[in-house]
Amino acid sequence: MDRRKYPRFELKVDAKYSLADTADIKAVNKTVNISAEGLCFESETLLKNGTLVELEIELKDNSLPVKLSGEVRWSQEIKAPGMVKKKFLNGIRLLNLPKSDEGRFLKYYCGKMVEKLSDYLKKE
Repeated sequence: MDRRKYPRFELKVDAKYSLADTADIKAVNKTVNISAEGLCFESETLLKNGTLVELEIELKDNSLPVKLSGEVRWSQEIKAPGMVKKKFLNGIRLLNLPKSDEGRFLKYYCGKMVEKLSDYLKKE
């Protein structure tokens, strides 16, 4: 049974992350999906539960990246045939968003909800 309060929507965009206690920005990775309270992104490093991360996400809205902070809730290795480098999926619970970025992020998220609802209604 899914315990999430909010639906998740696929979102494949560039994301940079760093551990909250360092300024070391990791390679550009891809997000996988978003919800109102969290997101999932790929990394080349296994992140431990409870790790605090800073993220910059390109929302494809012709603006500067959104800056988000969050806590790793889970991390798991991606297993795919022929994969050369190890990759991991990381589930992040968002924390303490700056108001300007929170507004942009939630507006984008709500837009995705409207798109899905519109697609659903067109099927009927």
